[in-house]
Amino acid sequence: MRKVNLSIKLKNRLNELDKIKAAVSKMSATTDCTQRNSKEINLILEELFTNVVHHGFNDDKEHDIDLSISCDEKSLIIRMEDDGKPFDVTAAAAPDTKCPIEKRCAGGLGIHFVKHFIDDCKYFRKKSKNIVVLKKDMIDDEQIEINSESKLES
Repeated sequence: MRKVNLSIKLKNRLNELDKIKAAVSKMSATTDCTQRNSKEINLILEELFTNVVHHGFNDDKEHDIDLSISCDEKSLIIRMEDDGKPFDVTAAAAPDTKCPIEKRCAGGLGIHFVKHFIDDCKYFRKKSKNIVVLKKDMIDDEQIEINSESKLES
């Protein structure tokens, strides 16, 4: 697998999701990214970006959101930077997924998915910017099956 580095400057508009999907598609085609990993990466980026667009700004002005993706055979690193309101994704409370849907508080499920599909998450606030850095270990479907079988035998 080749190392891939992509950088995209996005605006805080939902139609920019198409650029994110195109970047993930390009990365997946260039690397040996499995279909499963590709879908998880799309979900992670869609949730993070959508949260920034919907909740990150107190105005209707156009803001830049910088996204970089770096991927090799071992890991994927996602870095998203925006000038929105401070929001530490690592400190976001997990939703009560055991509570019936009709009794749950709104929100939090997207961040829950992000945390579920990544292996490491860091948040920084520098020069009035939110910086989120996510790491996902890239394992193929065969390794998932081997790991699952090992757990069953234990």
